[in-house]
Amino acid sequence: MPDTPPQPSIAPAQLEQLKLEFAPLTGLRIDWLALPEKVLPGFEPSQIAVIVNTLLDAALPQLRLLEVQDPENRARLEQVGLSKSRGLIGDREAYPDYLHKSGFRIELKGLFVDNPALIFKRPPTPREPSARLKENITTKEVVAEKDVLMVAAVQLQELDRIYYPVITEIGLFPMIECIRARDNRLLSGGGRWHGSQPQVIKKASQAKRRRGEPLSDDDYAKDTNFGKLNRIPYPPLVAMLLKYGVQVVSQPEQA
Repeated sequence: MPDTPPQPSIAPAQLEQLKLEFAPLTGLRIDWLALPEKVLPGFEPSQIAVIVNTLLDAALPQLRLLEVQDPENRARLEQVGLSKSRGLIGDREAYPDYLHKSGFRIELKGLFVDNPALIFKRPPTPREPSARLKENITTKEVVAEKDVLMVAAVQLQELDRIYYPVITEIGLFPMIECIRARDNRLLSGGGRWHGSQPQVIKKASQAKRRRGEPLSDDDYAKDTNFGKLNRIPYPPLVAMLLKYGVQVVSQPEQA
């Protein structure tokens, strides 16, 4: 990808103010999904994560429809001020996801927080979270002083033996800093941009790189893990993921 001039990021004080705006979301129960305890063993945690994250994306612009029996909660939610964005990239992969009443543009990523006490159909090893900042979101699409990555931590919690998704924390990060960290990780590990595709050095070609031999197109392959949140070395984002037990991958990619 061609270099773009450095852009000023969002000031920490602005992020703190935005966190106050989103404070009513913490503790919100999304009652559009209600799972009886007896059905949980039929699901893997990763399957629940897909359902919950999809529901979260649909629910945030319609907060006025949630928890309508709770007047106090309803009043707080009505002040959040999120609306669905028309997007810049395409209907399904639109960027950003939302517009906030303050003028900030919000890209949402869900972080499903597993509860080890729940009886799921668990695989032998935990699956890596799939949420990512894809390669079609570049520094050209990001408005540095306005764009924010919102990471919503969501966990299934019980009420009268029924389990609902509950937002446990909202993390906000300057999108431009996350994109820079994502792209710098690719390049620092010997990867490259081939047109609009991020590529890494094949494992079989690493010895050539270490010997200082020139590499050809055949020595590279698409980085299939590019942009996964747990592979973006932006310290505040890493800290939130580690807090919820997500395994962070710090080593450069190999194909």
